Parts: sequence; C-alpha cells; structure tokens
Amino acid sequence: MYQLHVEKHNLPDSAEWKTVHDTAVTNTNPSSNVNVTLDPTPICSNMSNQEFRSSIVKSREEAAGLIRKRIAALAKWDASEQARAKTWFGRVDDATRHTLETGLPKLLDVMEDLKPENIIRWDQQKQRNITCTIYPDNSNTDAAVCKPDTAKRIIAIYPHFCTSPRSQLWHGCQVLTLIHECTHFTDVFNSIDAMHGISVGLSFWAQDNSDQAIQNADSLACYVGKED
Repeated sequence: MYQLHVEKHNLPDSAEWKTVHDTAVTNTNPSSNVNVTLDPTPICSNMSNQEFRSSIVKSREEAAGLIRKRIAALAKWDASEQARAKTWFGRVDDATRHTLETGLPKLLDVMEDLKPENIIRWDQQKQRNITCTIYPDNSNTDAAVCKPDTAKRIIAIYPHFCTSPRSQLWHGCQVLTLIHECTHFTDVFNSIDAMHGISVGLSFWAQDNSDQAIQNADSLACYVGKED
C-alpha cells in the first residue's frame, strides 16, 4: 500500500489544511512512503493564507479587467487613448501602438491564468526550483519575478507587498504590482525597471526617455491601470 507520511511542525490548532494527495494507490514496495513537510508560516504575516488567496483572486480579476479595458481602448486609438499613451510613454507613434497591441493580449493571458499558488514568499524561491535567483528583501520592494521563468510564472512577494493596499489605483497597490510583475516575463513585454514610481514623476521622465518608457514595467502598469 502506498503510504503518505506528513510531518507536522508545531502547527497551531487553527492552522489551515490543504489536500496534498486525494487518491489511494498501490505499488510493489510495502515499505514505500512519501514524506511531505508542510511549512506553516503564512505568506503574509498580517492575514491567514485563506484570506491571502481570496485577496489575490480579487486583485487578479481586477487587473484582468483593467487590461481588457486598455485593449478595447487601444483598438479605438482615439484622442483620449493617445493622450494616455503620451503621458506614460512620451510618444504615440506606430511602434508604440504596435508594442502595446502585441503585448497586452499576452499580459491578459498570463493574468487570467495566474493562481494564488503562483504567489510565494520571496524566501521560498529555492524550494520552487525557479530558473534564476530573486533579489533579497530590501524592505521597500513589493515583488519580483524570474523573467525567463515562463513555465512556472512564480511571483515572489516581500513583506512590503502584504501591507500595501489591495486596490488604490492612484498610487502603488497590489493590483498594479501584479500587472508590473507580469509585464516582466520574457514572453509578455520582457519589461525592464529603468524607472520606478506610480506617480506623475514617472510621466515627466517618460517625455525625455520614450525609448525606455515603452519597456519600463511601472510605465506599462500605469498605462494599464493607474487612475488620476
């Protein structure tokens, strides 16, 4: 009989439980077993993992809605949408529009497929076997990804993300952070971090740095979802 052995490390009575194997099978080795070590540390210290998963689902759905809205507006490319692009990218030429037309549907696909399990604490990265190392916590960073890790789509979050508002689109929030991070994947926008800031200062920077702005993750996130 195939046996599943779970090591329980000081789990409180209120700990959440998750099914790790829901079928019974047999094999030819009577002494075989599978050892699974559960990490009881919450992803965010200020909420349970169940609350965290619910919050991520809400943020993902809101982010996907914002991307759909931009795709529809980009198709019209009217004066209002061109003004929005000029604000965050410093120009409204055909190349800028083409980059957005190509990247936004890819961004939407990734966002719609994003699951709470894709969001991990930054210190769990080695356990998930992603393809490159994510930077250590500097106390101000919200999240990071391994850009070539297009198969797993892992987003590592830092404690600062947990205390960020879920949805306040006029400044930094979890919704815009998810958009920012998903633009980084090499098969989406392959974006860079040339300039940070969900603020009007980023739009001023874009006017003199349009070549970088159209590749900049925060510029793309602001274009997609920032409210005035």
